[in-house]
Amino acid sequence: MSNVISETDWSYFFEIESFEGNRQALSISPDEVARRNMAQRLGLVSIENLKADVVIAKRSGEIAYHVKGHFEADVIQSCVVTLEPVPCHITENFEAWYADPDAAVSIARLRQERLSQKNQGEVPILSEKEDPEPIIAGKIDLGELVTHYLSLALDPYPHVEGAVFEAKDKPVAQEVPDTLRNPFAALKDWKSRLSGDDS
Repeated sequence: MSNVISETDWSYFFEIESFEGNRQALSISPDEVARRNMAQRLGLVSIENLKADVVIAKRSGEIAYHVKGHFEADVIQSCVVTLEPVPCHITENFEAWYADPDAAVSIARLRQERLSQKNQGEVPILSEKEDPEPIIAGKIDLGELVTHYLSLALDPYPHVEGAVFEAKDKPVAQEVPDTLRNPFAALKDWKSRLSGDDS
């Protein structure tokens, strides 16, 4: 497992060593440069505002950190019909689980592997809590987590009010030559010419 952590368009790293008690809350927001890079990555005209309130929790005896929160964003997309700017306000909740990959072999995962080896029916699908994301180099990238959920919340077909996509009229069907309608007709004509048959 690589211990090298890579930065994204907006990386906000939370260091596990700074975690105190069993719960920690914080608010995060990207700067102008990060918003511009995120907008380019997500295919947006711009991200005007983005703020996330995050709570990181870990119960005694558990190996996984539970990250949950809420974000609000003001973004501008392009209309799929007219390409005009379409402003949108987005509010979404999010959550995820993270754990040290060396310690994240849960009972559920061991049971799944055992069933897979014995071929006993369908292998159960692990939940996110049972199969947490890896903590890399002792850090959780909260910025990338919020970016992921923002991408899922975007309108895939933004359009300005009243914009309607109108398909162009279908062209009038033209008479297609027999040689194009039937590919074997051209071959038949070619063989006839080789044999000297002009019929």
